[in-house]
Amino acid sequence: MLSMEQLASCGVVPVVVLNDVKDAVPTAKALLRGGINVMEITFRSDAACASIKKVCEELPEVLAGAGTVTTCAQIDMAIEAGAKFIVSPGLSVKLVEYAQKKNIPILPGTVTPSEILTGLELGLDTFKFFPAGQYGGIKTMKALSDATL
Repeated sequence: MLSMEQLASCGVVPVVVLNDVKDAVPTAKALLRGGINVMEITFRSDAACASIKKVCEELPEVLAGAGTVTTCAQIDMAIEAGAKFIVSPGLSVKLVEYAQKKNIPILPGTVTPSEILTGLELGLDTFKFFPAGQYGGIKTMKALSDATL
């Protein structure tokens, strides 16, 4: 199973919206050429599952995850497609517990200390600061980190 340490070592996780599965592998290859071996493929398009599956099958060195996941059914679809991690736009106890039960790492979106504390209580130690720009960016991330450590 992918560890959060492995994901964190990537330094950056590009968020990719793919509207056509034919773009999945070329996009992943372009990221690899740029030194990035991870991608979050969002569930904001109908091509998400097929794109995750294609990348996982053809480029196993890429850590392909599923993003914008909002339901347990999407977690199941992502796992079936081969996703290595789940990203949700917000902290849902139900989604976190379901992902943990399915043994797949999940990074919920958080913007408040309360959300981070709830995640910590659920056993999480890694979060997606989302939406970062609207909530103060790096300055807020540093303040949240200091307040919750």
